[in-house]
Amino acid sequence: MSDDLIDKSLGQYQIRVLLGRGGMSTVYLAYQPSMDRTVAIKILPREFLHDKTFLARFEQEGRTIAKLEHLHILPVYDFGEDDGIPYIVMRYLAGGTLADLIFGRLPPLATTVRLIAQVADALDYAHGAGIIHRDLKPSNVLLDNSGNAYLADFGIARVVQAAQSANLTGSRVIGTPPYIAPEMVKKDQKITTSVDIYALGIITFEMLTGRAPFHDEDPMKVLMAHVLEPVPSARAVDPKISPEVDEVVMRCLAKTPQQRYKTAADYAADLARAATAVQRSQSAASTTPAKPVDIPSRLRSQSQSAPIPMYTPSGEAFQSEKGRPFWLFVLAAIGALGLGIVLIILAILGGEASGLLGMVFPSTGTPTPTVTPTQSISTSPTQTRPTAILSSPSGGNRLVFASKREGDYDLYLIDSDGENLRQITESPGEDYDPAWSPDGTRIAYVSSADGHSNIVVIHIACILSSEGCDSSVRKLTDNAAEDVGPAWSPDGTQIAFASNRDGNYQIYTMTADGQEQHRLTYNSRHDLSPSWSPDGKQIVYHASDGHLYVINTAGGTPQKITGSDGADNWPDWSPKANHIAYTSTADQSSGQRAIFTIDLASNLTTQLTTGSRDDDPVWSPDGAHIAFASDRESTNRFDIVVLEVASGILERLTTEGNNVAPDWQPQS
Repeated sequence: MSDDLIDKSLGQYQIRVLLGRGGMSTVYLAYQPSMDRTVAIKILPREFLHDKTFLARFEQEGRTIAKLEHLHILPVYDFGEDDGIPYIVMRYLAGGTLADLIFGRLPPLATTVRLIAQVADALDYAHGAGIIHRDLKPSNVLLDNSGNAYLADFGIARVVQAAQSANLTGSRVIGTPPYIAPEMVKKDQKITTSVDIYALGIITFEMLTGRAPFHDEDPMKVLMAHVLEPVPSARAVDPKISPEVDEVVMRCLAKTPQQRYKTAADYAADLARAATAVQRSQSAASTTPAKPVDIPSRLRSQSQSAPIPMYTPSGEAFQSEKGRPFWLFVLAAIGALGLGIVLIILAILGGEASGLLGMVFPSTGTPTPTVTPTQSISTSPTQTRPTAILSSPSGGNRLVFASKREGDYDLYLIDSDGENLRQITESPGEDYDPAWSPDGTRIAYVSSADGHSNIVVIHIACILSSEGCDSSVRKLTDNAAEDVGPAWSPDGTQIAFASNRDGNYQIYTMTADGQEQHRLTYNSRHDLSPSWSPDGKQIVYHASDGHLYVINTAGGTPQKITGSDGADNWPDWSPKANHIAYTSTADQSSGQRAIFTIDLASNLTTQLTTGSRDDDPVWSPDGAHIAFASDRESTNRFDIVVLEVASGILERLTTEGNNVAPDWQPQS
C-alpha cells in the first residue's frame, strides 16, 4: 500500500507520518487542529474496503474500545468514516511498543513484573465488561514516555455474550500464531477469557527470554505446537531465570483453560510473588538435570554425587534399564552397616498417648536420644522372621507393598505383625507404588504390563475372594508417558499422581475413575510422590532439587517447606497432626538416609532413624507407627520395617526378596 494519505486530511485530522502497518490496519501520526494535539489514527487498508468481514471487524473495534475506560487501555478519541475510509482516532504514545522494548534489550525482571501487572489489570477490566481481546501480543501493548503499558488493538475482540452467535471470522483462526491459545486452534472449542491469559503468559516468556516459546517459519507448525508440544520452560532458554518464576509462567501456559489462572490478576500476583522470592545466589542448574530423563515411579539411578539417589524396580544392580519402568526415589550409593535407633521425647497431642512426638530437634543437627530402647530388630542375615513386638495399631492392621521375589515386582499383603503374607498381583510387567483407597476396598498402583507405567486400580474383594472377579483390574491412565506415584484424596474421589507426559515429571490429579485429568504443578524440575493433607486442601511432594513442596489442590504457587543440605524425598502427611514424614540424607554418612518428620507449625524437624538406608515412610492410620523400606544390612536388599513412633521400637516384617513402597490399610 502506498502512503498516499500523508499530508492529506481525513475528517478533521491532518495525516503527517506513517507509524506502522499491521495485517488489518495502518496507523499514522496525525494532527487535530481543533484540539491542538497530536493523535494516532488507524485506518483500514484500501484493499480490504470491499471485504465485509474486515469492515465489520474494524467497526467493531471502534465501538469496543470506546466502551472501555481504564488507566492501562489506550483511549479512543473519535471514530468515523471519510471518503469511504473508516478510521479510529486514539491517543498517541511516543514510547513505542512492548515489542520494541523486547527487541532493543530485555527488560529487568522488576520491569517485566510491573508491565505484566498493568496489562493484567486492563485485561481483567475488559473481561469484566464481557470483552475478549483475542490478539494480545507485544506489538499491541504501547508504552508512554514513563514506561507505562497501554493495551491496544481490540480489532478482533469479541463480546463474550455474543461469542456463539457472532460469525465475523468464519472458520478461520483469528490472532497471531505465536500467541494463540490451543483452544483457538482446535475445532469446536469454546473461546473464553483464558485465551488472553495464555497470551499474557507467552508475552512474559518473551520478555524473560527474548523469544516466544513456539516459533517456526511455517505458521501452521506454530499453531500445532501450541496444541501438541509440551509446555515450555523459560529456564531451558535461560538457566538464570528462577524456578519460582518459571513455574508460574508454565502454569499460565497450560494446554487447557481449566489448568491456567482464572484471572490475569491472579497470574500477575503470583508472578510478583515469585519474583520477590528470587535468590540469584542459588544455582538450580547444579541440582537439576540439564534435560528431562526417564524417571517413572520415583526417578532413576544416579551416581553418588547426584542430590537424589534412585533405584529401579529391577532391584539388584541399582542402575537404569532402558525401556523398563524405574522405581522409587531410593539409593544409588553404598552405605555402611549400622544399627541405631534415635529415641525422642514423647509429646501427647490431642490428649492421645499414641499421638505424634514434639518436634524439638532442628534439622541442622542429629538429635540425641533421651529414652533407652526396650527392643530393637535383629540384623542377623539368618533370621527368619522376628516375633511381633509392637503394640497393636488401632485399625489399619495390614500393609500392601511391592516385592521382587521371582521375576518382576508384584504386590503383596502382610499383617502388621508380619503374619499372613499373600501375593495379590502377577502381571508380565512391574507392579509397584501401591496406594490403598480411604475406604479400604481398592488399591491403586503402577503397572508396566504394556511397556509403559500406567495407573491401575484393583478391587481387594476380588483378590481375596476364593472365586475371584472378572475385570478386577481397571486401567485409569493409558498413554506413552510414565504415570507413577498414585495417592488417594482423603474422601476417595480423586487420585494425585506424577507424570512426564508434558516433559518433566509434574503433579497431576484425576477423578477416581480416571477422568478429568488436570496438571497441578508447572516448573522445570521433576515433581514426584504426592501425598494429600488430611483435609484434602493441599498436596506435599518432593522435587528433583532435593526439597519438599506444598501446593494447594486448587492450584497456585508451591511453597518450599524443607531446605536442608541433603536430599529430602518421599513425603507422607500425618493423618492426625500437622506433621509430614519424609526421607533425607541430611547429616547422614555417605550412602545413608534416615526418616525425618517436620512440624509445619514450627518448621522444626526431627530425625527418627539412623545408621541405615531408610526410604519411603508412610504413617499408619492412627498416626502411631511409620512403615518404611530399609536396607539395614547394607545388602542392596530392602525389607519393610515398622517404627513405633512413641517408643522408637522397630520391627522388620519381611526377610526375603526386595521389598519397597509400603502403604497401610485404612482403619475400618
